Amino acid sequence: MGAFIDSLKTSAKVGADEVKKSMRTSQLQSEISQLEKKQNDIYASIGRMAVEAEGLEKFGDVGTELAGLQEEAAAKRAELNELKPPAEGPADGGGGFCKNCGTKYTQGTKFCSSCGAKLT
Repeated sequence: MGAFIDSLKTSAKVGADEVKKSMRTSQLQSEISQLEKKQNDIYASIGRMAVEAEGLEKFGDVGTELAGLQEEAAAKRAELNELKPPAEGPADGGGGFCKNCGTKYTQGTKFCSSCGAKLT
């Protein structure tokens, strides 16, 4: 009978160790995914800064593709703005529309919230 109980204890310990290992694996995978997302966000920020500094033309086909996507998004935003009823609220406090994508911005805004372009 003692051998049977020892066998159960061993099996339970092995099972518990496997659960711990599985939990740690999941935790590490989640942490890796979070770190990779942060890396991708930083790459995107670096890319925006490079485009602002150098212009899209400097990036060849990729820059041309991005410019086309920005134009398409601006056209769709303009169409969407035509479909929206005028906003009711306080008088317009200044601002304007992004020259790059057409998104409205408020006075004092430095960069477009949609495309990241520098606002003048």
